[in-house]
Amino acid sequence: MKRVVIWLKTADRQDATLSELGRQAAWEALCSFTGETREELERSGVMLKKHSNGKPFFEGSHIGVSISHTSKTKKAVAVAAIYEGEVGVDVEDALRESWKVAKRMFSQQEQDWVREHEDIGFARIWTLRESYAKWTGLGLAKMPAVEFWIEENGDIRCSDTGCSAFSFCVPDEEWRISCITDRQDRVEMEVFLEGKIFLKKYWKNALQIKHHHV
Repeated sequence: MKRVVIWLKTADRQDATLSELGRQAAWEALCSFTGETREELERSGVMLKKHSNGKPFFEGSHIGVSISHTSKTKKAVAVAAIYEGEVGVDVEDALRESWKVAKRMFSQQEQDWVREHEDIGFARIWTLRESYAKWTGLGLAKMPAVEFWIEENGDIRCSDTGCSAFSFCVPDEEWRISCITDRQDRVEMEVFLEGKIFLKKYWKNALQIKHHHV
């Protein structure tokens, strides 16, 4: 069973440097994933860098990383996802709405679902699509055509059967986070908020089978 570690760091909006907050989250997530300190990892040659397309990676490590951040909520928040393979993560205000973006970027089926779930629909689909773009490394403009839909029980389906998709909210429904990994039969996900484990989920074939708050 593969494991995903998602690490959240927050700061007051006026004090936040989002890129630095994201780098801190990435390092702390990697330390949690590997059980090593940042100093130990750096001594072994691991460095956080970016590809020419902007996708972050840890040089000297086979562990994949993705970073996202936003300052559109009460506090600025950065999220990093660590996974033994390709991974994409995105965070957004859980109540964000933008029909202009939805009509331009979403499929008709996705638009219909958002219309039926006005309070939460846009952020869920948007973060799934952003995460998918990061997972492919191609960005929103160049990524393959893809479509997400959410079953009545909350299960997420994707037209790309090569990936697994996860989505959830954290504290007070303020942040919507979605994550994409390569397709796995079973995934364990740990979510840390300011260094403390907040949520643990187990997924099977992109379907949630058990979760608990810690």
